[in-house]
Amino acid sequence: MKFILRSEARPTERRTPLTPKNAKALMAAGFTIDVECSANRIFPDQAYAEAGCTIIPAGSWTQAPAETTILGLKELPEMPESLPNPFIHFAHIYKAQNGWKDEIARFRRGGGWLYDIEYLTVNNRRVAAFGYWAGWMGAALAAWRQLASGLGEAGPEAGVSSFESRAEVETILQKLAANSPEKTAVVIGAKGRSGSGAVEALKLAGYAVTEWDIEETRNLDREALLSHDLLVNCVLMTGPGLVLLRPEDLGAGKLRMISDVSCDPFSDFNPLPIYSAPSPWEAPFETLAGGVEITSIDNLPSLLPLEASTDFSDQLLPTLLAYPDGAAWLAARESFEAAVKRADG
Repeated sequence: MKFILRSEARPTERRTPLTPKNAKALMAAGFTIDVECSANRIFPDQAYAEAGCTIIPAGSWTQAPAETTILGLKELPEMPESLPNPFIHFAHIYKAQNGWKDEIARFRRGGGWLYDIEYLTVNNRRVAAFGYWAGWMGAALAAWRQLASGLGEAGPEAGVSSFESRAEVETILQKLAANSPEKTAVVIGAKGRSGSGAVEALKLAGYAVTEWDIEETRNLDREALLSHDLLVNCVLMTGPGLVLLRPEDLGAGKLRMISDVSCDPFSDFNPLPIYSAPSPWEAPFETLAGGVEITSIDNLPSLLPLEASTDFSDQLLPTLLAYPDGAAWLAARESFEAAVKRADG
């Protein structure tokens, strides 16, 4: 069984689904792995070569034999028009996103198929996710901005780019915390992957953290929520039921900083219907009514490519070792075939 780890099309994407350490583990189990050259990937090409992988030119996957599986992280570039291989990546096409039928058509023309990583599940639970580092980075950015502002210092408001490691951010937060009065934060969805990451980052930044989950939000005490300095939302709603803040709540109480880690402003079920679009890296904070600021970056783990990649690859490795017959692969294939039927219908 052969994989090609392709270079990512997005110039800002430095993460990878497969670390050199785990590539070596796959090869020890009998897999063959080629790795495309990448100047952006957080792990250098040499590290893969030392693990025993063959390094090939970027874009080589477009010429790979149909039986070779193409492993990546994010969406494919627009070309080629036909896709004859099995592919593994986050495609973001199963929820009727813009252009989803065109993407399905590329697989149909080539005879290939997609194992969307989001749909690699066992007992309806994803086998690998970036949630922890999304929560950690989302909370860290909000705390950084709020604490720096309180001290009259510059923060991340002028723009952000990926960090070489979390240690860079930890140093900033610890320094700010040492010179700031204690603030309070509330994390919604604190028991989940994202929530646990957010709680850790906020405690590192010196916040007293209130942890809310389903029980605490069933009968929402909005006055108590507004009594905190900072709110981190880690709840992604798939149906009606939870509205954390309304436009008329902005400026009430102490709350002046929000990090929406779940970042779902285009959904009818967004629990924070107070903003209209995600935050870009070059302008990560938006000022709302009442002097409230919000950050809502939709690819937060990309800011911590080392930790995010290492954690994700470790989660994914057992499933990769069971490729292509494990339960998660069968579930992902069924999801693809269901999407093809929807596109054809």
